[in-house]
Amino acid sequence: MPISIAEPKSTNNYTRVPFKFAQEFTATNVFLQLPDGFSPLERMVLQTTGNLQRLLSAYYNVPSHVVILKNELIPCGDDENDSDNNNNNTNTEQQQQNKPNNNSQQLDIGQNELDMRFERKILMYFGDKLAYEADSVVSVKDQHTLSLLAKHEYGLGQIFSHLRHTPSFALRSVGRHGSEHGQSFWRDYTLSAPGVIDCYIRETFVEGLFEPYTSNASKEGTIWYNPEDDF
Repeated sequence: MPISIAEPKSTNNYTRVPFKFAQEFTATNVFLQLPDGFSPLERMVLQTTGNLQRLLSAYYNVPSHVVILKNELIPCGDDENDSDNNNNNTNTEQQQQNKPNNNSQQLDIGQNELDMRFERKILMYFGDKLAYEADSVVSVKDQHTLSLLAKHEYGLGQIFSHLRHTPSFALRSVGRHGSEHGQSFWRDYTLSAPGVIDCYIRETFVEGLFEPYTSNASKEGTIWYNPEDDF
């Protein structure tokens, strides 16, 4: 089952515009067309595939640092069935043994779990400047990667670098709260290394990331989405 994240809150009245995003960058395809309504700097951010922290560090001329708000193991696959059984008061000793512990620090990495999922949420700062928050759902297929996520709380970029995997990148949707440059905007994208890890990520960038914005925030906005996605 594909992983995804629910649409941003309070966007039910936003205009939804179908838009065909390029599926991924390749050695010969390095251009990703984006919708109108974003400034040149915002477009650079929206299509950055693996060096966003370095790019923004250069812009602000300060190091980045991450605040991890959430890094939780969540049930999937057979574990979901166990959870249903628990709700029906039909616990067995075996179910208790197999029930995942949401405290990732206490996860038994010796278990042979091949389809585990994490929900993650971080804040990204550059100096004292909060630049964006990132929500992600991460499906882990590889035991070593599971260990990195569960015990060390590595960032996703660090994990791909550590594993020496170059993930495939696909932009799924972009959106803006309002209609003016400088207002908050976001992007949804996926990173995938087959047989190792699949990630669905939403990065929400703060108002005034580049351009100062002083007007009253609009209650309307726009979402551009890929009509071929089944999420």
